[in-house]
Amino acid sequence: MKLPHLPFLASLLMLAGCTAEVRESDLIRPQRGAGLAAEALAAAAPAYTRVEQRIPAADGASLYAVHLRRPGARATILYFGGNGYTIGRFGAWTAGLFEPLGVDLIIVDHRGYGLSGGRPSVEAMESDALAAFDHARRLAGPKERIVVHGHSLGSFIAGHVAAHRDASGVVLESSATTTEDWVRTGTPGIARPFIRKVEIDPNLRGRGNLSVVPRIDEPLLLLVGARDGTTPPSLSHRLYAASPLPAGRKALHVVAGAGHSDVMTKAGAITAYRAFLDRLD
Repeated sequence: MKLPHLPFLASLLMLAGCTAEVRESDLIRPQRGAGLAAEALAAAAPAYTRVEQRIPAADGASLYAVHLRRPGARATILYFGGNGYTIGRFGAWTAGLFEPLGVDLIIVDHRGYGLSGGRPSVEAMESDALAAFDHARRLAGPKERIVVHGHSLGSFIAGHVAAHRDASGVVLESSATTTEDWVRTGTPGIARPFIRKVEIDPNLRGRGNLSVVPRIDEPLLLLVGARDGTTPPSLSHRLYAASPLPAGRKALHVVAGAGHSDVMTKAGAITAYRAFLDRLD
């Protein structure tokens, strides 16, 4: 569900050459899986009814998605999970987190993940995300509020959507500024003296939300765990500072007691999210 963690970064070091290499395949590690079981959804979030769907991608790949609906929903959340996230493994858990917010939920498996077809790459996943938003807009109708929410790797995808589509709001959870910053902050201090050079895959250079946030004009919520060692709070602080939105249209919440993948399980995050939804135009 997340970007590679600190021990993984340490393993990237090639001590003979004192070089750290970060490849696209290090960031994107697809896992296959099943769909969202009706029994699991009923146990975790009984307010939702489930509709399984297929979204056609631009290159012909088929993306698996679920549309979870409830009566009187105040908005639709289009959710993109982190690395390792599949609907079959975590969809019911995610539904349980969002059910108290009174929203509909659309979750999409990244290409190559879960039941989605296609070969994953950053560029392809960004294109897929635009197709997913357009699909969500057709489902929700022109007047429905759609909030784009991405966690970790999914936050890069959500940022891309927000920069190219008109959403009602954007939530970046456990996000990062650039690949370079993520490597710098995530490399263990004990390893840094041995690194003379960092080689980053050309497809990853400059990737992240630092260049995207200035283009987001929708209300923005940044959520990060106070104990996040993978995408530490300093990165979200930089994203907040890079946003030109006035204080009333952007918010940053460093969630006490949370790490990288459990932010939305904390009461403080739910309170912040509810206030964010209350402020949507």
